[in-house]
Amino acid sequence: MIPRVVSYTIYHSPNAYLGIVLANRTLAGIPVVHERRPILVPRARGVRVADLVGAREPPSRPAYHREDCARWAKRAGIPLHFVEPAEFERRAARWAQSSLEREELPARAYYAAEAMGGAAELDRALFEVAWIHREDVNDERVVRDAARAAGLDPHALLERAMEEDSGRRVRAALEAFDAAQCPGVPTFVFDDQRFWGKDRVEDLVEAIRAAL
Repeated sequence: MIPRVVSYTIYHSPNAYLGIVLANRTLAGIPVVHERRPILVPRARGVRVADLVGAREPPSRPAYHREDCARWAKRAGIPLHFVEPAEFERRAARWAQSSLEREELPARAYYAAEAMGGAAELDRALFEVAWIHREDVNDERVVRDAARAAGLDPHALLERAMEEDSGRRVRAALEAFDAAQCPGVPTFVFDDQRFWGKDRVEDLVEAIRAAL
């Protein structure tokens, strides 16, 4: 049986973006199934990733994360462009007024693309539009642009994304994330082991190779 890795992410996380790019590069030559499971951030928990897992970030931590991600991106040759902190706050205010949860639309779009046979391409396009073009992937226009970049029909994708099955799969992914007690994004789960962060990809690969 081919071993399986499940990874949990949101698209507005630079750590998730870098971690998935690094994982895709590293796992490409290994006989393993990489099952992507984007999740949403329930409004009741807050808007930040720390809120998602019941934590609180001191003011110094976001600045450190940006500095650390910039180093990793430069070392790995991955393009990365941050939005200003004030822009994040403006987006958070818009998310609070939306009928959808934070990250729900892009995650729904991912599962719709999976049913249409273009999940990997859309996954890449959504991360790129967020972290290269600095767009808000909770915006329908941005998801449409990502769909075109992925070679998918934007209208058909969004229509399927808003179907009940796509919503069910997003929520099932969050339930699995919680059940596995994932500490944040990206978290890779392999053989009941959790590997949290862009800096744990090599540990993940070591575990897979040992299993093989």
